[in-house]
Amino acid sequence: MSAAKAKKSMLKRAKAKLGKTARTRPAVAKRAKPRAAKAKSTKAKSAKVTSAAPAIVRPFRFTAAQTVQMRFAGDKKPEHFRVDDMADATLAALDGQTRFYFQYKLISNDKKQPDGSDRSFWFFDPKPVGAAGATAPSLWRAARGEIEDGHDVVRSHSGNFSTRSVTGYDGSGVCHVVKLDETTDRMRFDFNGKREFCDSLPVAIGKGDMLSVSGS
Repeated sequence: MSAAKAKKSMLKRAKAKLGKTARTRPAVAKRAKPRAAKAKSTKAKSAKVTSAAPAIVRPFRFTAAQTVQMRFAGDKKPEHFRVDDMADATLAALDGQTRFYFQYKLISNDKKQPDGSDRSFWFFDPKPVGAAGATAPSLWRAARGEIEDGHDVVRSHSGNFSTRSVTGYDGSGVCHVVKLDETTDRMRFDFNGKREFCDSLPVAIGKGDMLSVSGS
């Protein structure tokens, strides 16, 4: 063997040995570089301010040309009433307060009284409709009895009143209301020279301003 071939053979054996060593050497894990933590934003989220919608206040509930619906306890369908008289009233109450309300005389389009006369009610509705602190609406029907002594006077609903009529003539009168029992008041109603006695009926205002009446 020539010297050149011997040198070449030695170089091959050295490369093979180096390759074997490289294959069996364990892999060295790369050291991860620490990452700087990103600071979280400390900006506070501003709360959204929502303002409550203002209550809807109407100057009056019904117009003189409107048909008013009333549903009485036990009836499946409402009864329809026309506005016979509508007046803007001011009461100087015995409790020292001045109260404003609309005074409606409602006459039924559907029914008559047993004697053939009109079936009518008085409806007093504080104005404006929905005003805070206003007295509740009240419904009154004709009563046969008068007012006897010994009943407590409802001072907030009694006193002299004056009216500006929407449908007829201006007028004036006197309301005298007493409490008959826990649920019923009786009113002596002197208006434009006429006197009526009326009893209150429990009433609630429903959807579409329908009057729901507990009594009949």
